Amino acid sequence: MKIKLKVLTFVTLGATLLLSPANAGTVDGISLIINKEPITLYDVFKYSQRFNLSKKEALDILVQQKLEESEIKKLGINIENFEVDQYIEKLAANNSMSQTDFIAMLKSKNIDIYEYKDELKNKLKRDKLYQKIVNTKLQQMGDGELKAYYNENLHEFSQASGFDVTIYTSANQESLIALRQNPMSTFKDVELKEGSFQAGKVDANLATLLNKTATNTFSTIVKSDQNYVMFYVKNKHNAQTVSFDDAKNYIQAKLSEGKEQKAIQEYFEKLKSSANIKVVRLP
Repeated sequence: MKIKLKVLTFVTLGATLLLSPANAGTVDGISLIINKEPITLYDVFKYSQRFNLSKKEALDILVQQKLEESEIKKLGINIENFEVDQYIEKLAANNSMSQTDFIAMLKSKNIDIYEYKDELKNKLKRDKLYQKIVNTKLQQMGDGELKAYYNENLHEFSQASGFDVTIYTSANQESLIALRQNPMSTFKDVELKEGSFQAGKVDANLATLLNKTATNTFSTIVKSDQNYVMFYVKNKHNAQTVSFDDAKNYIQAKLSEGKEQKAIQEYFEKLKSSANIKVVRLP
């Protein structure tokens, strides 16, 4: 399971900010206090300038960070130095560089390595926090929810030895979408032909697509060379249904798709609503 999170690149992490004396007077003082932790106007100004955000966006992110820091401390989440080094090694490999060359490149950009590692350590702590939140959320997904999905989508768990289909091909995806919505319509740019496939003699992805498509329904539209293709499944031969126990892990993974970010968002919205926030001065 992968959690898609906003990751700062090494260039961004090493960015520096110069604040001129002319601006200093406009960023003095505290903006708000959250759970006794202050966020200053200067913090907001610096963050908005560094990442090219509005002051409101910057303040929202800083509030989120304060909540994250509080939860990380509460849950005792820690990152060892070797974990940071492993992550840097991975970054270097992704950039086709050795770790030594990667560090040298950072130094050539006047990036302070100690500050860079500190920021990476904070990022990895947040990643661990997010993973804990998501794992807790997914553990709450009981067999009842999984079984309900299984019973309502039995066609997804059938495996047939063969398929009789009508194949619709077009260079225009919109025509296939319109045809699926109104099967009685005709389109000059859509080619139609009948076909039969044996599961063991077709591409595994095609067999999976046809197995997951209920009889007498259209499949999703897929790209093939220069054209788009859609299948209408007329018949399945010797279809056998996979047991719930065998399908359980697949169902759990599918139902969790897209729920990770939602789980994290709901978690912090709940924390924010219960936090002690005192607004002193909005930036």
